[in-house]
Amino acid sequence: MIGARSIAEPTIKDTVIHRIDPRAKILILISIVFVAVSLDNQKTMFLLFLTVLSGFVLAKMPAIKIKTLVILLVLLIWGTIYSQALFYSQLPRTVIFTIIRPEFPILGWLTGGGLFVYEEGFHHGAVQGLRSASILSLGLLMCWTTDSRDMLNGLVGLRVPYSVAFMVITAVRFLPIIITEVATVITVQRLRGFNPTKFGSGIIKTLLNILTPTLANCVRRTGTLAISIQSRAFRANPDRTSLKKLEFSDIDKIVVAVCVFTAISVVIMKLIYNMYTSGIYYTSGLRPVYAIAGGYL
Repeated sequence: MIGARSIAEPTIKDTVIHRIDPRAKILILISIVFVAVSLDNQKTMFLLFLTVLSGFVLAKMPAIKIKTLVILLVLLIWGTIYSQALFYSQLPRTVIFTIIRPEFPILGWLTGGGLFVYEEGFHHGAVQGLRSASILSLGLLMCWTTDSRDMLNGLVGLRVPYSVAFMVITAVRFLPIIITEVATVITVQRLRGFNPTKFGSGIIKTLLNILTPTLANCVRRTGTLAISIQSRAFRANPDRTSLKKLEFSDIDKIVVAVCVFTAISVVIMKLIYNMYTSGIYYTSGLRPVYAIAGGYL
């Protein structure tokens, strides 16, 4: 149970990733999200994904977090690729494998003319999977390398209302508690003879027995937290101070400037390229932009 809770809790160390200002981490995350959403090139997306993963090496993440990340990425990327390869609807489509033929009894009719694996869907799913994996990995890296109090100060430092920032951080802090409670409930069920890994009724009983005590404890903790913050005059003073002062280092400023500039440049080039491909606007002076966007973005 301690191991399950440590998955969601931040690991505080003295590394170059941990020393980055929380405000810089938030700005970097927002910038990378815009870049990831704008990119459609597989090689460039894969390079972005490797760049994000290098942050885990620099942060010296513990093995349990690396294992959790690997499991999440495998499920996310493989699930996205597989689903897109099966249900890709755009044209052209190249069939590389047939699962159910159109003339197959009953199933061929139910699937609307067979079930196939398409090459274009495979490539499209790879891009979508890498896009989601990059955003997920960077979000986990930010949460695992930043203390909740520093994250709260970072959100407030970016002009987010304190009440909103407090609710966001509280939700994040509840995650390891929920994980611990779920692990406890599963352990109790095993002691009572339930098998959580058994297919069929075993899984249904396990899910039902997990849901009730977990929700009950969440409601109880939420009520206790509400009374606690109200008794401490949560909104009595609009001007709040913090013990730790946040300051951007020179490295933070450089990294944020590079990420923001890259995000703005990629978004603008993609918009210009889409206007060109859609026939909305074209000028010969922007040919280098069209070449870069079409070949690398």
